[in-house]
Amino acid sequence: MTILIDLTCLSFHLSGVERYALCISEELLKMDTENKYILVFRNEVYPSFVKFIDNERVRSVVLHGEKKQVFLLFRLPKALNRIKADCYLFLASKSPVLFRGKKIYNTIHDLVAWDYPQTMRSLQKVNSKVLNRNASIVSERIFTVSEFSKGRIHSILHYPKEKILVAYSAVSNSLSSENKHPFEEVKAKYALPDKYIMNLSTLEPRKNLELLLRCYDQVADEVDYDVVLIGRKGWKIDEMLESIKANRRVHVTGFVDDEDVVSIYQHAMCFVFPSVYEGFGLPPIEALSLGTPVLSSDAASLPEVLRDQADYFENNDEEALCKKLRELDGRVDSMPHTLDSFQRERFSFQKSASIILAAMTNA
Repeated sequence: MTILIDLTCLSFHLSGVERYALCISEELLKMDTENKYILVFRNEVYPSFVKFIDNERVRSVVLHGEKKQVFLLFRLPKALNRIKADCYLFLASKSPVLFRGKKIYNTIHDLVAWDYPQTMRSLQKVNSKVLNRNASIVSERIFTVSEFSKGRIHSILHYPKEKILVAYSAVSNSLSSENKHPFEEVKAKYALPDKYIMNLSTLEPRKNLELLLRCYDQVADEVDYDVVLIGRKGWKIDEMLESIKANRRVHVTGFVDDEDVVSIYQHAMCFVFPSVYEGFGLPPIEALSLGTPVLSSDAASLPEVLRDQADYFENNDEEALCKKLRELDGRVDSMPHTLDSFQRERFSFQKSASIILAAMTNA
């Protein structure tokens, strides 16, 4: 059997969804020696996959295109319609509307376009709804990253629940204690404070960083820790960034390499995650895997994913978060600092890849 994997998403910036596609694909190529693979990239082969390509079991197809939307809407489906495979796997972006292959397997990470549309641009929202609706029509199976998202896919898209398989996200091997730069070097590189709480996410509305900053502003005179925000600048965030420029106790690093992120996680007093909506919510899992306690909202999938290993406040409750921040110094040592056995066993790219492979080969 020949399995085509769309990895054109890796030519754009790597967020949690793209990293999921990267890590699942690597695991599939490592564990599956019976099937053949076609890996589709945009502009160049992603470096992590060069070692797998032998032009016998694994071959690559490189498509060229500069403008993202034009590429996804027209160039990609045109190429896919010409490539013959037994099944087609989409782990990050959904299958293009103009592609009509047999045995299409899509991954839907969340349905934020329905559940929290105010956190998306208008065009992005329309595009997401169209692609998700199309996925519910053409997919042999749909994969997702939590029972929460599975329930939403069934309720909103009316896709049969028995055909939706949960293949959890996980912590990348690149985020390990063995793969880090010394903290003193990292601290100097990003001008970090001695004591801080942190958040890592794309800086965009649904991550609800404005709530964290409002609460921190109220309690700053009562606490001795700063705030560190890590992540690429997203949509509708300029005003927030302008408002904190004068606050020397809020530090915005921008994008940070994995080797530096590990050190920043491990030296943080606490990871604070006020997000209003998540299909999985990987950053707090990364924090726990590196020994950092988590304070999180109870939104969407987060209680399912974080289980009893986080301290929660009610989603969007400013008063509750302020209280937690005031009390944090006295409580942080007693908060969970690790993943539990369920999380360590189930949140595994190897395990999720095996679920996906079984679904495709047993269909």
